[in-house]
Amino acid sequence: MKTVDTGKPKQAVIDHIVFGCDQLDSGTAYLEAMLAASFSAGGQHQMMATHNRLLRLQNSIYLEAIAIDHDAAATTGDIGRRRWFSLDDDRTRQKLAISPQPLCWVVAVDDIHQATEKCGYDAGRITKVTRDDLEWWLTIPDDGSLAESGLLPSFIEWPNGRNPANRLPENGTTLQNIILLHPNPQFIASCIDRIGIEEPIEVRQGQNELIFQLKTSSGELLSLSNIVAQ
Repeated sequence: MKTVDTGKPKQAVIDHIVFGCDQLDSGTAYLEAMLAASFSAGGQHQMMATHNRLLRLQNSIYLEAIAIDHDAAATTGDIGRRRWFSLDDDRTRQKLAISPQPLCWVVAVDDIHQATEKCGYDAGRITKVTRDDLEWWLTIPDDGSLAESGLLPSFIEWPNGRNPANRLPENGTTLQNIILLHPNPQFIASCIDRIGIEEPIEVRQGQNELIFQLKTSSGELLSLSNIVAQ
């Protein structure tokens, strides 16, 4: 029987959600207090002069807290490019100075070239990244921006499936839903459909807003938005 090409990536699952921090230590402490969970050590990304810490969610999903590594930046100087996840953007820095904020989400695919061709938007340049003994391919816009303010995901491909979530301890925190608000929800929904993500994603009409709904180990449901409360 001939296989029908649906045009969607063969695998498309939520890999991780990204929270930006002004300072990694204080930002992680803020998130740990909110979620009543302890983050695990991550590492340094030399090509971006950033560092992170990780929290396992359900299955192979994890939460990444990331910040500019100011010590590394002072040592290495100009890295010759804009950092990923909009961390060099003035508006992002102003928001993160108030508190850690959701920045974006990342979808794992088994063919990152196919995913970027089929998704219906510019997800960025496919870039090889390494950290310690990990290696992966990630889509990164040259200007460090986020697709539709982080509402549309970046793509990641893990060679041999070596996702760091499998090394992290379970803690009972789970991702319940990702809510995407956009003035043109039909466009966002069409891109999500092209990607073929089966996890709970809710698209609504509204001004750009990214919301992660997380349930703590005690059962408390938290809705964490990238809109800074005034």
